[in-house]
Amino acid sequence: MVAVESENKRAVSQADTTLAKKARVDETLATSVIDARACFHAGLLDEADSLAAVFASAMPFSHCCITPFCDETLLQGVRQEMLERLHFTQKETDIFKYHQSGDLANLDGLPEDEKRQLPSLQKLRDAIYSQEFRDFVSRVTGCGPLSGSRTDMSTNRFKQRDHLLLHDDVIGDRRVSYIIYLPDPKINDGRGWEPRDGGHLELYPRESDESWAPAINPTRRLPPRWNQIVLFTVLPGQSHHSVEEVAGIDKERLSIQGWFHFPQPGEPGYEPDQMKRLWTSGAVSTLSQIEAKRQRESGLVGEDFADYSQPIDDTMGLSDEDRALLSKYINPDYLREKIVSQVAEKFAEDSHIQLAAFLNSETAAVLESSLKQVDRLDGMDGIDIPPHGTGERGRWHAFGPPVIRRYMRLDGPAMANAAEGDTHEEIVSDAELQATELLAALRNDLFASGAYARWLSSITTLALSGCRGMVRRFRPGLDYTLGTPDGTTTTTLDTVLCLVDDPEQWADGVVGGYQCYIDGGNEDEASNDGSVYRASEEDGALLTTPAAWNTLSVVMREPGVVKFVKYVSASAPGSRWDVSFEYQVLASDESEEQ
Repeated sequence: MVAVESENKRAVSQADTTLAKKARVDETLATSVIDARACFHAGLLDEADSLAAVFASAMPFSHCCITPFCDETLLQGVRQEMLERLHFTQKETDIFKYHQSGDLANLDGLPEDEKRQLPSLQKLRDAIYSQEFRDFVSRVTGCGPLSGSRTDMSTNRFKQRDHLLLHDDVIGDRRVSYIIYLPDPKINDGRGWEPRDGGHLELYPRESDESWAPAINPTRRLPPRWNQIVLFTVLPGQSHHSVEEVAGIDKERLSIQGWFHFPQPGEPGYEPDQMKRLWTSGAVSTLSQIEAKRQRESGLVGEDFADYSQPIDDTMGLSDEDRALLSKYINPDYLREKIVSQVAEKFAEDSHIQLAAFLNSETAAVLESSLKQVDRLDGMDGIDIPPHGTGERGRWHAFGPPVIRRYMRLDGPAMANAAEGDTHEEIVSDAELQATELLAALRNDLFASGAYARWLSSITTLALSGCRGMVRRFRPGLDYTLGTPDGTTTTTLDTVLCLVDDPEQWADGVVGGYQCYIDGGNEDEASNDGSVYRASEEDGALLTTPAAWNTLSVVMREPGVVKFVKYVSASAPGSRWDVSFEYQVLASDESEEQ
């Protein structure tokens, strides 16, 4: 009985959906009587052929920027209505932070008195989705027919520290992406948006002809300009882009973001297999999804675990040799039996703990001085966004792919491409040499050692079978990791030694750099580009550890829990440096068998 009732409801729902779609088509035909041409810059719709040539030849993927795009008076009215009559809500996840209005497709559903307050916005929306403009977009992009019934647009305000990390816009049946820019025309005394204000649209090439992953650095950066529209086709594995953080104080990157979709059922040009035929013509969709899955399963560390010669557990204790090695780096308090017992008791209660002043004073003093100097020499002063490529020298290399992460890795593979305007020098300072050697020693001699594993086992009472890890640098204005499922099926013990200057400025998380643990959910929820979109206000973080100075975070992570380091804002007082290791935890029955 329940099943039959469900089927009846489904049939009614499908019928209602079909009628609703037809109603939207009819409504669109009715609104197409507006003078769409008058809404755009004079003669724009006659320039499709010349713009198509520009679009097709653009790099790193097909796109075009059209300025001026709209009738000036209309766009001024749109800007005024956006600022005075729309409500913007701050949205923040691992991948973005910005302020957004509701879906402008819902304007027709507003009460008449509210609709009358947004005449310019409604006029621009109807012109954008008019037959004339859709035909224009189709000719420019060569993408074929576009839906007039499926309107999909919203307004965004990017304020200081707001950003949108790399993604490809592949959701549902999106076909063409567009951004209309409406920054204050009088900004910077009429000079327009300046490079130091941030907020550029950054376009990324593919890593190589054989890969569908994006390269580490963008090769095209487009500043937001008044009365400009940017168009590009949405293709998995190709249309990778990001919005650079807005760094200018009291500057706002105001825009309208939207998409044209494939024709819907009942519309001219609709074909049931339209998406499949397009994206499988070169196996693009399939290859992109395979690559994304591979990236997710590779995890945030990537290498295989290095197994110990035998499992390590808390019954082994520390030998004199262990204590000698550990005391070379660790605060001696953390080797005292009483403190070890107290730490173990606290960890048993919470399954996580933060240990302040972890390194001994001598080691910490050397790192504090040298890391400050490196950041200062790289211009990371909490004001300007450093150029892509900053810090890529010597033993430090940018590590990606940026669809799930970007940070500097000590002794990592040299995989970064040259960024647009990349002029950084390869000179390695004495301070960097000193910091690099000490951080490498912490990685190799301490965190990877059996002595450290035995100490970890004593404070967690967990049996450990192997480890993997690296030294990282998260540059302000550039670096992050996303909450990405890594395919781990066993419990893992995470230990991260965090090193940041002026920790008070990091404590509230405003400048980012904190490590956050969240429920990874179903892997099928991950998008084609490998990221997991997750709103902290709705889903809630399981645990957040702020960036701090000389603090060791020890966290027992169950399968299905993912972690990310929040994008580090350009306003941060310096880089987040850390030594990040993972240790395989043996299940109790496995450790007993051993």
